[in-house]
Amino acid sequence: MTEPADATPWRDILAVCLASLLVFSAFGMLLPIFPLWARTFSDSLTDVGAATTLAAGVGLILARPIAAALMEGRDRRPTLMLGAALSAITAATFPAMGSLYPVMLVRVAQGMGFGLVTTAAVSLITDLAPPTKRGQVLGLFGAINALSLLLGPIVGATLHTHWGFGASFYGACVVSVLAAPAILRIHEPAKPALPPGRKRLLEVLRLPPLRVLVVGHLLGILLHGALLAFLPLRFEQHTGRLTVEAFFAIDAVALIAFRFLVGARFDRWSRHLFIRGGLACMALSGLLIGVAAGDVVWALAAVLYGLGFGAYVPAVNALVGDVVPETHRARGFAVFMLALDLAIALGGVVFGPIADHVDLRAAFVAAAACPLLALGAHLAGRRVFPAPPAPAG
Repeated sequence: MTEPADATPWRDILAVCLASLLVFSAFGMLLPIFPLWARTFSDSLTDVGAATTLAAGVGLILARPIAAALMEGRDRRPTLMLGAALSAITAATFPAMGSLYPVMLVRVAQGMGFGLVTTAAVSLITDLAPPTKRGQVLGLFGAINALSLLLGPIVGATLHTHWGFGASFYGACVVSVLAAPAILRIHEPAKPALPPGRKRLLEVLRLPPLRVLVVGHLLGILLHGALLAFLPLRFEQHTGRLTVEAFFAIDAVALIAFRFLVGARFDRWSRHLFIRGGLACMALSGLLIGVAAGDVVWALAAVLYGLGFGAYVPAVNALVGDVVPETHRARGFAVFMLALDLAIALGGVVFGPIADHVDLRAAFVAAAACPLLALGAHLAGRRVFPAPPAPAG
């Protein structure tokens, strides 16, 4: 019996989700401890930010064109496997480092691994999901990956507490290796024939809607770069009971609950509604992180960040899938994710000097303005977007 055209290959989608979850969890295990470990090599918060986010961001940037070249018109699985292998190798290498500059080089390689995995996984999920269910499936994909924020920091911090930094790094290596069996189980759909000629990465920016999305993504994710670089250090100033691991856990629960509750509405309602609402919630969360003085405010900031990120990311990823032709999909997502990479790379560097010369509170208040600038970019460019696809039945 022939499957309907919009049949959803859930087995393959869940295999991609599992592989991605394991690599994301390995990265998440280092979130609460990496800035603290980097500070053992330097007291400068700018240096810590450079090692934590700039180096990883450079690796992400380097990975995107490589991923596009490896995947356009080809299977995504080899790129996914290569990224998981790089993630495992670099995690096991960190404990051998004795100064900050070698740490930064290994962090670049780790960022490359993560960049290959994220580009391949999102492209593969978009390949597998029927267009009328794209937002829903990407929302599920993001919700499963968000478990890495719930589990990864807790496991990484626990390993560090009992056995030191090395245990967290070696644990992340093992978790990355576990992604390999899931990757091998994925069956990919046939890829469309590519038009003749050289495939230039940046030619996809000729699409006006993609240009708007790239600019907005760069601005909106700058706050995320600041959070990755400085949130554990900001929590050192907090005297309440809430920990940085608890913040990430609350963030993850809010994100997962939102995505499961919204479900198919990611496709029935306007993607722009989720994008704009998500950016507004992220901005408010960043402001609260800057001024937070008690557990309740910290918890509210975590909930708002989870809701904002949970609304924004699947909607904007689905919109990229809507506006970029299938023959350009790998390049489209690679360029779009370059904006995320730049934002993560710049987050620690842009706001590090503010943290050094003023304080961390001021750095987060400044970072909170960035999602509002992204919101302005989306509103200014709203006329370039085509009509939305037909809603799912």
